[in-house]
Amino acid sequence: MTDRARALRESPMWLSGVLLLLVVMGVDLLLGRQVNGAYGGAAVLTAVYADTRRTTGVAALGLALSVASGVWHGNLGDRDWALRFTTCVMICALALVSARANERGQQRLVRTTALAQRVLDSLAVELTGARTVKEVADGFLGQAIGTMGASSAMVMSLDDDGVLRTLSWYGRGGTAADQYREVPLSSDLPGAVAVREGRDIHYRSVAEIVAAFPGLAGYYQTERSLHLLPLRRDDRTHGLLVITFPPDLLTPHEDGFLHSLAGALTSAVERAAELQRADAAAQRTLLLSELSMSLSRTLDTGATLAECGRILVPRFADWCSIRPLRDGVPGPASVTSGATGADGEALLHVFPAARVVASGRSELHPYVPADLLEAAAIGPEHLAALRAVAPTSAMVVPLRGRDGVIGTLTLVQAGSGRHYDEEDVAFLEAVADRVAVALETALTFEQQSERLADVTLVAEAAQRAILAPPPPRAGPVSLAARYRSATTAAQVGGDLYEVVTGPTSVRLLVGDVRGKGLSAVRTATVVLGEFRAAAAGAEDVAHVAREIDRRILPYLTDAEDFVTGVLVDIRDDGTFDVVSCGHPAPLLLPTSGLVVPLDLDHSPPLGLGVDPTVAHGVLAPGDRMLLFTDGLIEARSPDGRFVDPVPLLADVGSASLDATLDGLLLALTRAAGHALEDDLALVLACYDPVDEVAPVPAGPRAVRG
Repeated sequence: MTDRARALRESPMWLSGVLLLLVVMGVDLLLGRQVNGAYGGAAVLTAVYADTRRTTGVAALGLALSVASGVWHGNLGDRDWALRFTTCVMICALALVSARANERGQQRLVRTTALAQRVLDSLAVELTGARTVKEVADGFLGQAIGTMGASSAMVMSLDDDGVLRTLSWYGRGGTAADQYREVPLSSDLPGAVAVREGRDIHYRSVAEIVAAFPGLAGYYQTERSLHLLPLRRDDRTHGLLVITFPPDLLTPHEDGFLHSLAGALTSAVERAAELQRADAAAQRTLLLSELSMSLSRTLDTGATLAECGRILVPRFADWCSIRPLRDGVPGPASVTSGATGADGEALLHVFPAARVVASGRSELHPYVPADLLEAAAIGPEHLAALRAVAPTSAMVVPLRGRDGVIGTLTLVQAGSGRHYDEEDVAFLEAVADRVAVALETALTFEQQSERLADVTLVAEAAQRAILAPPPPRAGPVSLAARYRSATTAAQVGGDLYEVVTGPTSVRLLVGDVRGKGLSAVRTATVVLGEFRAAAAGAEDVAHVAREIDRRILPYLTDAEDFVTGVLVDIRDDGTFDVVSCGHPAPLLLPTSGLVVPLDLDHSPPLGLGVDPTVAHGVLAPGDRMLLFTDGLIEARSPDGRFVDPVPLLADVGSASLDATLDGLLLALTRAAGHALEDDLALVLACYDPVDEVAPVPAGPRAVRG
């Protein structure tokens, strides 16, 4: 009940009718003039201020007094009295009819007011945060129509091509309703008529609907009323609100309320359209900046495609497809689906890329008509999937590379209900330019990486070929070796090692060629060959070093090329000679567990003119000697300090030869906290004579030569 209705019911003004009865009765009695017909006026006055019940009471009292007047004046039943009494009855009857009409009007007002309040309350929260026309339509139907108890409702947009298209549909009547998702204004359908004529149209029953539109016979399976309300403002029609109600739920008295409701929806649609345009402009600027930064961080083709889709969906599209060309034709597409879900795969056949590739021009589909989906469908199931996705707008732009089109980029709006325009095409072309650059860069990098990988494989194969594992035993010496490459970009290092067995000794070489790549491998091959040749003679290791230095000079094409190396000669009795040509000195690992660096004079590297000084020493059975390249002593910890290998060797030096080298590599990698940054060659020799030899002093000893 409204405040006004409650105030009328509680107002004492209805007593004015009783007061009028008393006045008329006074005139009738005191003045002696019979006015029994005037008693009906009290009922009329009461009807103005009171409900039917009170009006009936005053009317009954007035009729009773009219009869009493005939008694007072002694003419009860006479012609004059009867004429006045009939007049009183008619006036009282009219008063009752008026009171009843007022009461029904008040009830309708109360009902309409309450309904409007419920609808406004439900819409207030729902539409406040809506920033797109689709969100407004969904929120309106989901709240307002549910509150009103409608059987079905639909909001349609009027697009520039003169077609009403469904934005949101509540209570859709199965697949038979799909034919009405799009309604041309030229068609003979209720919605088209309402928009063309620019007026509200109301049908109170299915019979009225079918009488006006015979083609709809059988469409509505249950009785209902149909209300068509154009969303119109300032001579511009934005769309149409269509509502159906169960029979007699809404009477003609609520038609005005429905018109006001359509006006409120129109205002919300206009506001959302403005917000949508502003958001799209801001989003375009933001997305372009984000895309530029994001694509610059990857050189992987798959990551480039995925990142583009991630940024565009769902903020600027509900579906995205990027199709790079393969041998001049569109290849497999990278698809990103948002609101469309997995069924978005069906869209690949709707917007083919071949036409854009051939023309090199962008295509804009502001609207996606139903006949386009039907023409693209490859079967009933495919058509059903397309209709389920319900695309509303699409763009296809070419990806232009340095030498022409290298692919296409397609965006589709579906669940959001938004439509693209020429400004969006310009934005997507700017996006496509950035994607094309990123794709070409990634493809070039991948091709170069493949070529680089091929070169690396060749270089590493050559290096493995020249660095064959040493024999487990050579004379009185047990041997093990390891080589670890830290190569990148085919820059294979020139670390090398070799073992040559002579008549009375075992000769070892560990060295490092300056530079990297295949040229370093080639130089290492020359050095190893010359070492094998020179080490076969009887001369000492100093002579061998001088011979290698002399023989490799023709192969060092650069004046700054050189090879560092350390040469060791271990004889059968455990005595040894060692020379260093600019190379780190070996480490002795006696059976006592100590780690003893050899003290050597270092001559220049091989290739720069050497005349090394020989150092001498002796190994006891079980003593070991570790020869290595600078990768061992130049490894750095995470804080930048050089890793000391001596503590590492002290922990693993007593294991088997192979286990010692593996443990050393593992401990070195852990201490560095990352993969080694330089190549590393290790040779571990253990003096292990089979037969007893002449006694030697216990423990290793190195003396100056």
